Amino acid sequence: MQKRNLISLLLLLLCWLSPAQVIFEPVGGNAVWTTKEGSVFLSRMLEDMEAAQNTIEIEYYWFATDEAGQKVRDMLIRKVQEGVKVRLIIDNFTTPMAKESFYEKMRKAGVELYFVHDFSKMGPFTAVAHYFGERDHRKIVVIDGHIGYTGGMNFYQRALTEWMDTQLRLEGPAVEQLRALFEESWKLMGGGPVEPLHAAPAGEAVAQVVGSRGHEYLDKLYIDALRNAKEYFYLQTPYYAPPPEVVQAFKDAAARGVDVRLMVPEKSDWNFMNVVTQEYSIELYRAGLKVYVYGKAYDHTKVFISDDHYSSCSTVNMDYRSLHINWEDAVFFHDTATALHFKELFLKEAADAREIGPQDQPAKGLRKRQRNTLRELSPIL
Repeated sequence: MQKRNLISLLLLLLCWLSPAQVIFEPVGGNAVWTTKEGSVFLSRMLEDMEAAQNTIEIEYYWFATDEAGQKVRDMLIRKVQEGVKVRLIIDNFTTPMAKESFYEKMRKAGVELYFVHDFSKMGPFTAVAHYFGERDHRKIVVIDGHIGYTGGMNFYQRALTEWMDTQLRLEGPAVEQLRALFEESWKLMGGGPVEPLHAAPAGEAVAQVVGSRGHEYLDKLYIDALRNAKEYFYLQTPYYAPPPEVVQAFKDAAARGVDVRLMVPEKSDWNFMNVVTQEYSIELYRAGLKVYVYGKAYDHTKVFISDDHYSSCSTVNMDYRSLHINWEDAVFFHDTATALHFKELFLKEAADAREIGPQDQPAKGLRKRQRNTLRELSPIL
């Protein structure tokens, strides 16, 4: 078993001081729609918003001020003017220097808006503390209480047009669970009462929503999935730098004869994570895993599939920050049809990816020391 570094232990202590997880029971009766194309997601979501009669509730990590963000903003303003209640939580960590007028226009129109990180009201020391602390990495949209969206896609034009990703659209009882996560954050921000809404059955998928704010429960879900896998476990993630016990669970599953496959992007949007992910990928290959490197586009997908009956699509990166610190949301599916759908997508992309092999060697000398340093620092980056 690998040992935790000092940074990981300090962050884990902070998470234990204010842990929060919401774990719902699996519920049937859900309809699932997915897309890998950002433009398709944005168009479908805006259509659903256009038809909204009562509420639009959003908790989002990245709400950029570019073309994509403007389209969402203008839709929300129009719906408020039509009498729809619009509630919005933005992390704002990714756009701390954005013009306040962009967001203030929504407030003036009647959108109820809260920032998780309002850098305009912080001094430099407070801003630095927030950098190393929690981030609201969730991507939740709930429309009229019965349509829900989540996954990896942000309201950011470049990501929606140039990256590969996976986004979910849900109808059915699981949307109530997704909305409950939003409501929890809404109350934490100081928002007012949220009216109860009911989501009727709409399909056959069995879904389970999980939300986290720090702590280790997300670790346990992935470790349990790996331990329970009998035939295969496939994971797609943009970053791979998890805590030691998660790395060990991957290795242990492969050692038992489980077909464990990992797919990561050839080039990350964060150079330091690209270095760390490459080093872990070679380590996992040497432990018996199949590791694919996808190079056609930056792949931001966060999906796993196991044994044709268990799968998940989420906001969760396979790194320390997502598993232990950030606010995240995930949808776990307990049915064959959804698992086979995600499996088909995984295998299709794996066919276009490069598989790591003997030609890929771990770093040596100064380069190895640099990579080891980045591995040690990855929990706070």
